[in-house]
Amino acid sequence: MPPVGYMMPFLIYLNLIWIVAIGWLGIFAFTGMYSLGSYYTPLQVWNRTFMGVSVSLAVFIIILFGLKEAFFSRLIAAYAWGFAVLLVWAGRLLLLGLQRWLKRVGVIKHQVVIIGQNHAATELKDFYLSRLALVKLLPESELMIDRLDQLLPADSVDEVIVAVGLTLETNLALINFCESNGIRFRYVPSLAELYSAHAVTDTVMGHPLIELRPTPLDGWGRIIKRAFDIVLSLLGLIVLAPVMWMIALLVKLDSPGPALYVQRRPGQFGKEFNFYKFRSMYTHLSTGGRYGGEQAEQLRDELKRTRNEGAGLLFKVKDDPRVTRFGKFIRRTSLDELPQLFNVLSGEMSLVGPRPPLPDEVAQYNQKQFKRLLVKPGVTGPWQVSGRSDASFEEYLKLDMYYIEHWSLWFDIQLILKTVWVALTGKGAY
Repeated sequence: MPPVGYMMPFLIYLNLIWIVAIGWLGIFAFTGMYSLGSYYTPLQVWNRTFMGVSVSLAVFIIILFGLKEAFFSRLIAAYAWGFAVLLVWAGRLLLLGLQRWLKRVGVIKHQVVIIGQNHAATELKDFYLSRLALVKLLPESELMIDRLDQLLPADSVDEVIVAVGLTLETNLALINFCESNGIRFRYVPSLAELYSAHAVTDTVMGHPLIELRPTPLDGWGRIIKRAFDIVLSLLGLIVLAPVMWMIALLVKLDSPGPALYVQRRPGQFGKEFNFYKFRSMYTHLSTGGRYGGEQAEQLRDELKRTRNEGAGLLFKVKDDPRVTRFGKFIRRTSLDELPQLFNVLSGEMSLVGPRPPLPDEVAQYNQKQFKRLLVKPGVTGPWQVSGRSDASFEEYLKLDMYYIEHWSLWFDIQLILKTVWVALTGKGAY
């Protein structure tokens, strides 16, 4: 048996460089590395870099293994992966920083036209202005199909964003105009458009059939998500056990009553379960029969009527008089949510998903809002990391719909990482 060779001739390394470089260019393009604009945050750049480099290196290792041409130790592969992630990330940040500097000095100009006069249009305008883009708001009433070449001059407009609902004729005219002139076209989707985003086509006896699946959390998706929940919740309970014991003790020392607050909440498909939190309110002011009872319900109704800062079905009160001193701290840091890891382990909740609503909220749901109950409720979700404490229920619902329609394991990982950051900063928490 010939000895295993750990080193290859230099020319073979040069040949591999060409193959790897071309392969990585294709994989980077597939994973969206080259669609990163100067408005991306370092965390978003990191997410794309991590995914692109990991996929590229995995493909390279599989090819080498199949060719049986050489042998690399696992340590070399780990070093290659680690250095590649860090160096590619640093290179992308330098490139994006250069783009922003060129925009600041006026060498590069990126002009965005946002069509609409609603809240979404205003927020998008502020976002692009903060990224040094030239932004123009175009009210939908001023949009005329026969004057698109004047309203959207192709030599100066780089991107068009539609933030309101337009007629089919107007949308088609806009799309055709943008395609013909090399202008990027994007739009803010309605709930109906989000719902139909996950369509599956099949053919039976020569007839095309389109199935609207409400979520990719079906089949293997459901199995993968459940395995992910079990592993992370079990690990979290083991690692955080001392912290949870300390919080439970401090809750009891801060005010009389149990450390845990248990409430019936609607879960997947509306099936109720016992929802756990560390108690953050005074016991006699907490809603529920085992706590404050009718008196607490009356106080909640009064606060909802006189001090509610949420819109629609949302109920939010700053400086809530029902919250204890220590309760304010664990709410601001989201430590009161830790007992829900038991809900995740038992299968009643998931680590990521729409937050479990109250029964009286579900009683007011319309048909489209019931879609929030198609998946298991989550310990965290798109609401918690949106950075939007002033959003309406409709805007929060749209975030939930997007998550349900576009679920992926990587999406869950991103939301969990963002949740850790939000919890550490206390951003947007009451």
